[in-house]
Amino acid sequence: MATIKEILKKVSELPTPNFILKRIMDIASNPSSNTKELESAVLQSPPLVAKILKLSNSAYYALPRKITKVSQAINILGFKTVRNLAMGIFVAESFFKREFEYLDSKKFWQHSMAVAVASELLSQVVNYPDKEEIFLSGMLHDLGKIVMGIITPENLEMALNVADHKKVSFHKAENMLNMLDHQTLGKQLFQDWNLPENVIYTAAHHDNPEKIKIDTYTMNIYIVHLANISINTIYYGYSGCYDIPVPSDVVWNKFDMNSKKYLNYLNELEKKLEESNDFINLDTYLENQEDEENG
Repeated sequence: MATIKEILKKVSELPTPNFILKRIMDIASNPSSNTKELESAVLQSPPLVAKILKLSNSAYYALPRKITKVSQAINILGFKTVRNLAMGIFVAESFFKREFEYLDSKKFWQHSMAVAVASELLSQVVNYPDKEEIFLSGMLHDLGKIVMGIITPENLEMALNVADHKKVSFHKAENMLNMLDHQTLGKQLFQDWNLPENVIYTAAHHDNPEKIKIDTYTMNIYIVHLANISINTIYYGYSGCYDIPVPSDVVWNKFDMNSKKYLNYLNELEKKLEESNDFINLDTYLENQEDEENG
């Protein structure tokens, strides 16, 4: 059995954002950056340009006219949305092209992107202004499970088997097995990548939000927690969760949530997911690359 130290060392050997993505992220998080700077960073990678334009024209964004240039995507969707698209493309290509014996990559990607969509929608319901940051945190929240599948596939298999057999959440199964959990692995990965702290803390606490003690990130974590639970209700089992999910009381009360408000949100979410089918589909993020490889 690998020690915790050995496992965490292996995390640092996984793919990390390349210089183009790092540049995009730096520019997007710098308030004094301009469109030209971000455009020139994206234009360094023609395959990235093609995918960003394709995703920008997805029904998810419901834009009135077709986006044909990177500058349009930046001006219409915003710096941080373009950053999120670039990050999504990198994660899909680097982590989700693999086949896992016990985890369906396509369905798990669908879960991850659906949580991003659900988080962004929920941020509107609870009047939280930073929707692009919430989207990024939602998209990446569960990447630790893929990390587990790459580094300790036997742990992933055990946790999934226990979750399915006992009809509990993946997180509960990890606790029952007393293993290094996906939240810790995700946190370690994103620290290695120098991602924003809200993303790091959300990865580390989305399944136990009551444990977070840093007020700055509570809203971020609470939103992704409830969005994740909502998506696990809709896509049962896609993320290795086989319980009937119940939101944390702390989160429910913080949002002043009641059954009527929550059902309205769920109905809105179902519609949004139907409209975003192409957007949350893994093939949308990978197919250009396959064309290049085959061509």
